[in-house]
Amino acid sequence: MSGKVVENPESLKLFIKELCALKGSKLLIHSGSNLASQLADKMGLKINVVDSRPVVDDKTLNVLMMVYGGLVNKQLVALLQARKVNALGVTGADMNLITSVKRGMGNMDMGNTGEVRQVNALALSKLIDDGITPVIAPLTHDGKGGMLFNETDAMAAEVAKALALRYDVRLIYCFEKKGVLLNVNDPDSVVVDLKRTRYKAMRELEIIKDWFLNKLENAYSAIDHGVTEVIITNPAQLSKPQLGTHIK
Repeated sequence: MSGKVVENPESLKLFIKELCALKGSKLLIHSGSNLASQLADKMGLKINVVDSRPVVDDKTLNVLMMVYGGLVNKQLVALLQARKVNALGVTGADMNLITSVKRGMGNMDMGNTGEVRQVNALALSKLIDDGITPVIAPLTHDGKGGMLFNETDAMAAEVAKALALRYDVRLIYCFEKKGVLLNVNDPDSVVVDLKRTRYKAMRELEIIKDWFLNKLENAYSAIDHGVTEVIITNPAQLSKPQLGTHIK
């Protein structure tokens, strides 16, 4: 779930309602976006961003842990509990669920930014099989006592890949648009079936670019590793899997 959904109270309320309407077992990985920047401003800190990604120095990591691992995570858990969904809010460090290594971006040092190396699918499956909905903040650990911040889309893809060895997994990327748009100025120009050949053509024509490329690269990587389907959609369509953009 994207940060813009978290930031908007009405979108968040709709998201929770639609998520609870989804049939089957669920797992939620969330972002927090500008909420972290707002808290950093109040603390007199500036979060540096490169290509829409934060450069996570030690002070920035502390803010992200407070907002993502605390405020947002527990708010989501409480909203789910209010709808009788038994949720458990965690980070990748809890139960040793997800370990990562530091990653850079080309020659750029991104600080305490993590790239997933291992997902504890056994531990997650025990929670899921017990009827618990894990709510995971985009924070992992390095196995050496250090915490790392992770890009939500990539982290969700890695968790989906790991769970695909045990379950029939559908990965849903939920953000503010109805799906992948053929025309960014037309909110209804949704590409319903995004085959890889069409994706590559849209990428070459720069219809798809910037941060959205990463989302789709993660989607295709998930498909290549056993995930049944990836859906890109918005909160209003979440419980209607026939809508949105589909990658199979």
